[in-house]
Amino acid sequence: MIKLRSFQVALFSNMISFDSKIDYASKIIAASGGIFDGEPAILPIPNNAPPEIPRIVVKSKDEKYVCNTSINRIDLFFNPRKDTEEDLSNIKKDYLSLLLKIINFLNETYKFKVFRIGIVANMILELKESANTFITSKYLKEASLISNTFEAQLNFLNKIELLKRYKANRWLRIMTVRNKEEIENDKFLAVTIDINTLQDVSHDFDRELVSLIFNDTIRDMQELLDSHYKGL
Repeated sequence: MIKLRSFQVALFSNMISFDSKIDYASKIIAASGGIFDGEPAILPIPNNAPPEIPRIVVKSKDEKYVCNTSINRIDLFFNPRKDTEEDLSNIKKDYLSLLLKIINFLNETYKFKVFRIGIVANMILELKESANTFITSKYLKEASLISNTFEAQLNFLNKIELLKRYKANRWLRIMTVRNKEEIENDKFLAVTIDINTLQDVSHDFDRELVSLIFNDTIRDMQELLDSHYKGL
C-alpha cells in the first residue's frame, strides 16, 4: 500500500501587507477553529528579504497541520499522525475544510486573491523486491544496460488541464529509498506528485474554484497512482 507522508497546498497571491504580524497570527489561529493550537512563530525576516520566505508560522501542537504565511503565498502542510491519515483519499474533508477557512479569513481581512495553485503529495511505497530492481524493470526498456544501481531517480512531466480548462504542470518524481538502519534494505520507493497551474498565467480563483481544483487534483493523483502501482 502506498502511504502518504506529507501533503501541501500552496496558494500564490497578491502581496499581503501586515499591519501587525502578532495580530495576523492571532486572527488566523482563531479562523482555524482551534486546529492551530500550537505556539505561533513570528520570524524576524528583513523587509527586503524575498517575498516567498515565510514570515509567520502557525501549527497544531502535534504539527499535523502547519501553515506558513509569506508576503505573496500561503502554504498549508498536512503530516499524517495515524494509519488512517496515510491514505490520500482520506485527506479531502478535514484538510479542505481548514483550507477554505483560511481563504475566507484572508479574503475578508486582506482582500486575498489566489492567482495560482500548487498541490504536492509525498508518498512512500514498500515493495516486496528491491526498489532499484523494480524501477529499472518497470520504467527502463533496456534494463540489461543498467544493473546494480544503489539509487535510481526518475522524473516525468505531463501537461494537463484541471477542470478541463486550467493548464497545469504535473510532475511525477520517483526515487528509490533505503532503510537508514539497514542500508542493504532498498525495498522502498518514494513517490512525489506535484501539480501546479502555470507560473506565467494568472487566474482569479475564488474559494469555490479552489475547492473544485483541489478535488480534481486529488482525483488525478489517485488515478495516476492506480495506473502505476495498483495491486502492489
